[in-house]
Amino acid sequence: MAQYDPKKKKEYYLENREKRLDYQNEYYRRTKYSYSRKLEISKVLEPEEYEAFKKRVSNYNKEYYRKNKGKIMVKRSARKAALKSQ
Repeated sequence: MAQYDPKKKKEYYLENREKRLDYQNEYYRRTKYSYSRKLEISKVLEPEEYEAFKKRVSNYNKEYYRKNKGKIMVKRSARKAALKSQ
């Protein structure tokens, strides 16, 4: 297996951050409709599986928020302060 220099790897990701975010946003825009359509179809054809999926997602989101509440609140307050100062 190839050996990677952690410093170079970090530099690469920092240099290409904007490109990566642009790609992720474009990918999201391209796949958003098909993903939501699959969920609509699943809701009609397989309601039990759909509800189980929604429950798993909800539980994951609750747990994530519980774990990261401090970071989330700091980001929110920083964003609000930035908006007020403009």
